[in-house]
Amino acid sequence: MIQKLTSSLLMLVAATAVYAQSIPNKIAPFQIRLTNGQQYTSSQLAKGPTVLIYFSPDCDHCQDFTKDLIKNYSVVANKQVVMVTFQAMDMLKPFVKQYNLTNYPNFKVGTEGTSYLVQRYYQIRSFPYIAIYDKSGNLVKTYEGEQPHSEIFKTLKQTL
Repeated sequence: MIQKLTSSLLMLVAATAVYAQSIPNKIAPFQIRLTNGQQYTSSQLAKGPTVLIYFSPDCDHCQDFTKDLIKNYSVVANKQVVMVTFQAMDMLKPFVKQYNLTNYPNFKVGTEGTSYLVQRYYQIRSFPYIAIYDKSGNLVKTYEGEQPHSEIFKTLKQTL
């Protein structure tokens, strides 16, 4: 019995270690179409801290997070914010308009369409998915699904 339990525990630890190692340290090589029709890619990012948010415009948690992020804009004012969805432009444009995201020059909001490159890169299972990178482009922390916004904002404040 103890041998089976030990074996199961070792497999669980190994699986956790494999999953932890599978989270990429560098930002996804994204290619998105912005609501103004322009293409924007990861190679266009300036040096500095970056926040990548993978979301769906019709996701309630994503809407709540976006609303709260705008209210607490100071935590991302000095960071590049890239919001990526797989949804079509006809769903994305009303979302961008509703939250006045074009008023924030450090925000780039677009769709990767059905390539799902970003979604596969991070192995995203729920929205929103938030990946925070420091000024050197190294991953600081990720959040997936509904998370306490205060925790996310705390990490954002500490990321330089």
